[in-house]
Amino acid sequence: MRLNAHHAATLLTSLMLICTASAHAATNTYTFSGTLDSGTLINEIFTGQFSFDDGALTGAGEEYLNVDTLNLNFLTEAYTQANAATTPEVVFMGGVFLGLSFVVEMADPAFALIPGSVDATDAYFAYQPSVDTAGFGSVAYTLTAVPEPKTYGMLLAGLGLIGFVVRKRA
Repeated sequence: MRLNAHHAATLLTSLMLICTASAHAATNTYTFSGTLDSGTLINEIFTGQFSFDDGALTGAGEEYLNVDTLNLNFLTEAYTQANAATTPEVVFMGGVFLGLSFVVEMADPAFALIPGSVDATDAYFAYQPSVDTAGFGSVAYTLTAVPEPKTYGMLLAGLGLIGFVVRKRA
């Protein structure tokens, strides 16, 4: 059977639709960072990364998804979900990412990542030392693109099909 350009395009489109439908739920990884802009620890920085599966996300109302992995560095200490006072969660409102909810009470200073109310741009970091003045800082989130294996398969299939069509035309 000879594959012409029209059949190749139809096949490629079908493969893309199948892979896109099956790859809806994915593990998302975010990095975050910020600088404290008030309180005793002004100008201190914090950084971290977390991942979660968005398979249960419906896009309707307020939703909380459990965090799979979490690492936060603050004042030369590393924190994970094991340090959390409550289960760390990623918060969405109407499908919009608001940020990470993560509270650490057994540290000095105690601190929390607070999700935004409209979107992640108004999320913040709050801390309270046992002595001295509490403070805040903004949080910047970045979604890290980590393609799933299905995406690689679709990419390779598409490149192979395009190469096949180009070769047949030559």
